[in-house]
Amino acid sequence: MTAIWHGRVYSRADGPVVQDARTAADMPTKPEVAPVLVSEYAGLVLDANRLYSYPTGG
Repeated sequence: MTAIWHGRVYSRADGPVVQDARTAADMPTKPEVAPVLVSEYAGLVLDANRLYSYPTGG
């Protein structure tokens, strides 16, 4: 698990995975990343020793 935000659980397996916290059902996300930190404004993603910021939505 990398982060939890507003009922979504972000993690990594062979790639990024997002699940509903109540049902454990897979959820779509764009971009397909697993953030390490999420706020109401942005999600921070660490990839290949670089930190990226993506706007949060919905």
